[in-house]
Amino acid sequence: MELKSKIENYYRYSNSVQRIIIINIIVFIFPLIIKTILHLFSIDNIDIVSLFTIESDLTNLIFKPWSIFTYGFFHAGFYHLFWNMLMLYYFGNMLQNIFGDKLIYRIFFNGVVFGGLFYVISYNIFPVFKGSVSQMIGASAGVMAILFYLSSYSPNMRIRFFIIDIKLIYIALFLLILDIIQIPNGNSGGHIAHIGGALTGYLMFKYNYQGLDLSLFLSFLKSAKKVKKTNLDFDKIDQKKIDKILDKISDSGYDSLTKEEKNYLFKAGNKNKKK
Repeated sequence: MELKSKIENYYRYSNSVQRIIIINIIVFIFPLIIKTILHLFSIDNIDIVSLFTIESDLTNLIFKPWSIFTYGFFHAGFYHLFWNMLMLYYFGNMLQNIFGDKLIYRIFFNGVVFGGLFYVISYNIFPVFKGSVSQMIGASAGVMAILFYLSSYSPNMRIRFFIIDIKLIYIALFLLILDIIQIPNGNSGGHIAHIGGALTGYLMFKYNYQGLDLSLFLSFLKSAKKVKKTNLDFDKIDQKKIDKILDKISDSGYDSLTKEEKNYLFKAGNKNKKK
């Protein structure tokens, strides 16, 4: 009971990125435990994960509509989970420090859903996939959405890679190009979903900035609504100063910021959200 209480308290006081990571880890471990229990009773023909995977066949998607969302919380193996959660932790926390928890949820969930739709649509319109049936799992589309939202917001932010600094936009574009050129080489569905997630993150930034809220699609509403204009001018925020603060976060973490720097980021994030 004490362990359960500690886990509940940790979850309660964690931020959005930590909660998404916790859920992914639990969802990864739970089917393995169930599989082990079933194996002990000589039941090896039940695949629990398949109930939650998204499939390229539209008929299967109709009978498993929840899979457009649930596939983003299952992973094919430890390293698949590890790298996705590592990227989510690194880039997600940068974005969360600026915009807060709600935006992280919106971007991640939109990335998963629209990445999944991009995958299904692609498999049903491109001749190369005709007659093939594919399944997909993984949080990569949601992670790519977060990365591209962040890189669209602060493209010149520098990330330390061993002994050199690389602009965030170059990292994002490198991963996107890597996905594009790997489509013919296997795991086509996964790479296509990554591209869909990246596109979602970019468009969410672009249209939030101009007054459209793409997260409304997640609620299956009829149309996006205009956000009321405010007298706050995001252009007056010094982008170079923001990039400098984000570089500091990248090098030393959010806690290394001064109170003035934290307030400035908070102010900039609020102005951008209200535009």
